[in-house]
Amino acid sequence: MNSIDAITNEIVAEFERFDTVDEKYVHLFALGEALPSMPPGLKTEANKVHGCQSDLWFRLSCEEGRFKLQADSDSLVIKAIAALLVRVVENCDPADLPSLNLEFLDQLQIWKLASERNNGLLAMLTHLKQRAADLMVESEGCHGE
Repeated sequence: MNSIDAITNEIVAEFERFDTVDEKYVHLFALGEALPSMPPGLKTEANKVHGCQSDLWFRLSCEEGRFKLQADSDSLVIKAIAALLVRVVENCDPADLPSLNLEFLDQLQIWKLASERNNGLLAMLTHLKQRAADLMVESEGCHGE
């Protein structure tokens, strides 16, 4: 497992390869399109992220000491951002998740509004952190290795 910083630095470096915002968006959208659709039965009220203008669902679970995140949205942009979060969450040590922030999204330089001022992004982060905290309490096996 990698640290959140290592994973987010890898994502930032990946986006730095692109010269224009348009190229970055093409890559971001490709990531969103590659994210598997969430089964309809998991699109529950408990998994819905409230505070996001688009419909967005996160299902965070713990399997063999690691988080597993499924995500889906009716918005390609939101689904693409969710795909980045899936990548971070599924590869980090569960104990590191409370330190997750969205600064790495600002470093991608794909929009003008800072992530801490975007209610939808904050809603994503709050939802993930709350569910992770719940899982850490519920599941003795989700404490990393």
